[in-house]
Amino acid sequence: MQDPPNHVHLGGLVRLILSKEFPAKLTSASLARQFVRQACEMVEEDPEIPELLVSEVVTNAIVHARTPFKVTFVALAGRPLWIEVQDGSPKRPELRTAGPADVGGRGLELLNALSATWHDDVDESTGSKIICFTPKGDQQDDSDACGEHSTLTALAG
Repeated sequence: MQDPPNHVHLGGLVRLILSKEFPAKLTSASLARQFVRQACEMVEEDPEIPELLVSEVVTNAIVHARTPFKVTFVALAGRPLWIEVQDGSPKRPELRTAGPADVGGRGLELLNALSATWHDDVDESTGSKIICFTPKGDQQDDSDACGEHSTLTALAG
């Protein structure tokens, strides 16, 4: 008998993996929120925080990267959900201090406040940035779900 391959059988692990691409238009923020809301409803998760966070991250993609972007929603059994937003820019986000009258500049503060964990990566092969976050909430596990993002993004298409 051969040694088993080093892999995971996804049948019992995957609740839902969805991925969708959006154009770099202001109206795409609303469409991305709808996408995340529907995905949350499919796995019976509260969409409030995931919707707010995806709105902030995709707005940054639209305003700063000015490229089409992809939102990936991942729900695995026994793990917290995580969401990735990938845009065409390698420029990583920078924390700014927004004043009371500033219209923007609070996206990373919201990620810090409303995510159990988040991080950003640059895919060196494509030059694209990926922001991954796990919303705070009543998820089953507080561990860093984003840690496996590379493998599952590839599966999500």
